[in-house]
Amino acid sequence: MIQTNISLDGFDTKAIVNEVIAQGMKVLSIEYHFGVPINFGEYNQHDCIVCYGAIDFVRQVQRRASFIPGAYCNFDNMKCSTYYAYFGEHLLNRNYIMLPVGDLLKRWEELIRIFYPASSIIGNKSLFIRPNNGAKPFAGYIIGPDEKNKIQTLVLAVGPETLVVVAPRKSIKTEWRFVVCDGKVVTGCQYLPTESSVLPPQSSFRLAEKIASREWQPDLCYTIDIAESEGEMFLLEINSFSCAALYNCHIGSIVRSVSDAAAKEWKSYY
Repeated sequence: MIQTNISLDGFDTKAIVNEVIAQGMKVLSIEYHFGVPINFGEYNQHDCIVCYGAIDFVRQVQRRASFIPGAYCNFDNMKCSTYYAYFGEHLLNRNYIMLPVGDLLKRWEELIRIFYPASSIIGNKSLFIRPNNGAKPFAGYIIGPDEKNKIQTLVLAVGPETLVVVAPRKSIKTEWRFVVCDGKVVTGCQYLPTESSVLPPQSSFRLAEKIASREWQPDLCYTIDIAESEGEMFLLEINSFSCAALYNCHIGSIVRSVSDAAAKEWKSYY
């Protein structure tokens, strides 16, 4: 079940539609509009169905349909406060503090002293902030010492109680996305600073494999973002499969692996 009227970070879902058809499976294409209820009554609730689309679309599937597996999008496990507990030693932002965003401005100077105890260069004293919530009510970004007005804007947008991760700024050279299915890394590609179909370096692939082989996993299918910083590879973040942009990852491998994982899960119920 694929939402066709979206583009996830430039990724066109029609590529998945075409590949699913090419592999001999049925596609349920939906043009979804935010807040409009989907009529799931016309679909067999006992079918093996995997959905892919925007967060609100996927949430409707999770709340109102009983497909197996439905969506590979475990928002609780995509919270930083969950997966950091299992993969913390691999994190780029392993030196972090979590707090309500409403406290960020009040504790700014304290946080600067914690993260930059020996720094006397004002320009270096920037903080990275991202939401704890795996559904990402806002994208992570850097706040400089002269940009504190952004905090007030953020508080008004998401509410002062929203839990955020705060860390010192890190330089990132390259970022890669890997797709994991049933404990195996099936494909990956570079997406920053530019998108590329060139195979990721073995060092990034090895780190993704290490994470995918751990006993605790956030979902049966999900994505891993790896970043290169100062010559080393780090875990940047974990994301869902059903809402993640796939960039230049190999779509054929993804469709085949996700379908196999979904069929395996479906058979465990039926």
